Amino acid sequence: MPTIDDVARKAGVSLGTVSNVLNNPEKVKPATRDRVLKIIEETGFHPNLSARNLSRSKTDTIALIYPFSQRRRTEHYYSDFLAGTTDTCFRLNYRLMLSSYPRDVSEKEKLRNYEELTNGSAVDGIVITRTERNDSAIQLLSDRQQKFAALGRCDLPIDFPWVDVDGAKAVREAVHYLYNLGHRRIAYVGTPALFTFSLHRSEGYRTGLEEVGIEFDEDLVILASVAGNEIEAGENGMVGFLKVEAPPSAVIVGGGQLAIGVVNGIEKSGYRVGTDISVISFDDTDWSTHYSPPITTIRQPLYEMGKLVAELLIKSIAGEEPEDHHILLNTELVIRGSCKKV
Repeated sequence: MPTIDDVARKAGVSLGTVSNVLNNPEKVKPATRDRVLKIIEETGFHPNLSARNLSRSKTDTIALIYPFSQRRRTEHYYSDFLAGTTDTCFRLNYRLMLSSYPRDVSEKEKLRNYEELTNGSAVDGIVITRTERNDSAIQLLSDRQQKFAALGRCDLPIDFPWVDVDGAKAVREAVHYLYNLGHRRIAYVGTPALFTFSLHRSEGYRTGLEEVGIEFDEDLVILASVAGNEIEAGENGMVGFLKVEAPPSAVIVGGGQLAIGVVNGIEKSGYRVGTDISVISFDDTDWSTHYSPPITTIRQPLYEMGKLVAELLIKSIAGEEPEDHHILLNTELVIRGSCKKV
């Protein structure tokens, strides 16, 4: 098995130069760096990563943590976001470690997951997903001066790198679209209020109604609970909407699982999606394209979100402080057959 001494001898450079090529390539002249890399490839030399990282107090690994949910891991929401993150890690020579915790885990147990990662210097940085309005994990990592970046914002007075979509703008646009189709009774089924993105989407719904001159009606709004089944919440909420004195002619749904329940509720109540009740759902999932009629959706740039949050974190680990470390992306309203004029 070739050693670092063999590489140095064949390349005609010092051990320190080979070490810099592996650890600090910017310190080596391009021609020398290319020559050493060629010798490394020819000899099949593989550095001892454990020893290398120990000497640098660095692991070249980031962790991505997300809570379990009832959504399938093959959905676009997870696969596209993860593809963006993993591609970026590969391109920037980082490894990605996935970690999670159950949906119904206690706050203490959830924080222990983060503490274990920071206590042993197991990773250089952490990506947080599904941020909460007063996120205890963000507070913990900030207090411990652990490098992290988040998919989403929070209400805490802490400055940290994040990537998010403009959920408020997205739902406002959905309200305007339905209004222009003639709808005046527009319901909203939202994700749990614990999460920051839920607040933004709910605010977008209320703002959208105000902008088009529709009075807010609390009887046309439900938010799912954190521990509850979102499909059941969507179904029960929609069935309830259709029992009120003036039922809605359209509904905006804050998430894909909720939308499945909403569609079930419409069908069980004897109505037809698109014909009787117009539906717009956040998240462009597989089922929404194959349902008949296909569901109009709010599509998030998931691959780009994964790519950007990983880039922000890795730049932070490298000591770079990008001027734009708060990135707010736009969504796309994908028009399909589930919305009709009235």
